[in-house]
Amino acid sequence: FERLAPQITRMTFVQQAEMRGSIPPLILNSLVRSSLKIVQRLVDNFKRRGKDVDEEKRNELISYIHRAPPLTPDQNDLVKRCLQLENIDAGEFKEINSKDYRVKFFQKYDRTIAGEKNVAVGKAVAEIDASAEEVLAWRWDWCSNEKMRIHREDDKSLTRFVVKEVSSREVIVETTKQIPRPFNSRQFVVKCIWSGPDSNGCYFYCWESVEI
Repeated sequence: FERLAPQITRMTFVQQAEMRGSIPPLILNSLVRSSLKIVQRLVDNFKRRGKDVDEEKRNELISYIHRAPPLTPDQNDLVKRCLQLENIDAGEFKEINSKDYRVKFFQKYDRTIAGEKNVAVGKAVAEIDASAEEVLAWRWDWCSNEKMRIHREDDKSLTRFVVKEVSSREVIVETTKQIPRPFNSRQFVVKCIWSGPDSNGCYFYCWESVEI
């Protein structure tokens, strides 16, 4: 039993069953599935509103931020690479159309990357009615109840899960999106890192593609 928040627990249940005599695989598989249903009963018994659970998990991360260990050298390098996306020497951002007056979209093409003719870099700027810590915690929870509900309602979102929790500051996550024909569905696996606060009180959420 792993504590994720005061009222949120991750449970892992492992069981080995030794059946006497010769039992067909079909029946054995059925018995194993039946014994594992205790986990489903616990989920159903303690289930609460997803919105409340998501908020508790965000608050747990917020309370932990100032106790988090420093970034490793590799994690620091990733943050630096992400911050370089705003490098003016690689071209200036031009504003593009946005449907919300509170959100501004920008785009540029980075032609300094070797082997790439046109690499598009997008940027969005907005004022969000929440603290920087709250926004970071919302972004960090890859499989929150809210995000998984949106995933299930989106026909083009095929999978979404956490591949590995590397540390309190780093996770590897996955999502697979359905691409219009004749293209095949595209899987995205990314390494995510959060850092901060820096001397200006800013936090950063950075990610890059990885191979698994």
